[in-house]
Amino acid sequence: MINDDRANSSWVARHLLDLNETCRKIILSSEANNLSHLGGVLRLDLDIGVWEERLKGRPETKQLGDARRELAFAIFAASTGLYRLAYAGLRVFLELSFAAVYFSANELHRRQWIGDRKDFSWTSALDMESGVLSKSFVREFTPEAVDDAAQYARVAAQCYRHCSQFVHGKDVTTGLLPQSLAYSSEIVTDWAVSGRHAAESVLYLLYCRYSAEIFDLEDTEVCNTLEHSFSHLRSIRSLLGLPVEGV
Repeated sequence: MINDDRANSSWVARHLLDLNETCRKIILSSEANNLSHLGGVLRLDLDIGVWEERLKGRPETKQLGDARRELAFAIFAASTGLYRLAYAGLRVFLELSFAAVYFSANELHRRQWIGDRKDFSWTSALDMESGVLSKSFVREFTPEAVDDAAQYARVAAQCYRHCSQFVHGKDVTTGLLPQSLAYSSEIVTDWAVSGRHAAESVLYLLYCRYSAEIFDLEDTEVCNTLEHSFSHLRSIRSLLGLPVEGV
């Protein structure tokens, strides 16, 4: 029996190590062919991390940290050929990020959610009348962001739906996935575009909710996170003291 167990253990180890080697080769292909796409998502994650650092001590920051961890796993999955997991992780990243901001203005709901007495509703969080990127919500925290918030709500909703198609096994999307653990430049690019849109919508959401509390022109790190992704928006350029003519 001991010998059989050892033989089985050896077989399992070889199988897992073979998969690991396949993933290593996929990483090299991803790095060689999709570096700018994946790097763009990584940079946005770091930008979100700057805001997370400024928000330390707030109750909802735990959910934001969990969201970034899911994004990190999703980036790794996208780089190693675990594509369905990559889309699933990106969806969780969106859910937890928007939940963090929703809970920041709904402490009772946050406590009920943590206590497993109430669920978080993605649909409610994206509601155009009362959601966290609705005019009524944004106006109370960053009025100058009201005009642009709706477009980022639409982007987040579209990204969430796209990821959900992979999660639920919709043939229109999962039919594009490799049938085995293998590299696909097209899928990595598609995921990275979704990842960039998701991360930008989250970063804009953080700006809408917290800029009045943490923004400081002397804080170059925070300023850079906004300039990286939103320098095309008049409200952001005005905030950063950049020229707005012709924008």
